[in-house]
Amino acid sequence: MRTRFQSISVVLLCCLPLLAEAQIYRWVDATGQVHFSQNPPASGSYKDVTPLDSRSSAAGGRTRSGTGNGETQAQPLKVRADNAERCAKARERISFLEQKTAQRLFKTGEDGQPAPLTQQEFDEQLNDAKAAGTKYCS
Repeated sequence: MRTRFQSISVVLLCCLPLLAEAQIYRWVDATGQVHFSQNPPASGSYKDVTPLDSRSSAAGGRTRSGTGNGETQAQPLKVRADNAERCAKARERISFLEQKTAQRLFKTGEDGQPAPLTQQEFDEQLNDAKAAGTKYCS
């Protein structure tokens, strides 16, 4: 039983590097702060700092830098998918708000207790949702 567990553990440990492989991007923002992320910034320059190993170099390598302006092929697809998701959420929020009135929606007041939305707050939320719909659904 113990040797079987050890065998399974060894196999799982050998598979971990395959699961952990992801691209890593590095960029410096306007304030000089250095960032590392799995997603490149929406704009500006960045560098792909993913460590190269024998598998990726044998597969032909990859572009090691970009400008953030859509030079990579995966980025436009990700942007479209993100926009589609944001569009769906905006439409859902608009639909929800159009079915309600300000008197039926509550927020947490400064005292921590529920308080009804004012008509102005309700209108702001609806306008924000419509602006998001216009931005992401076009």
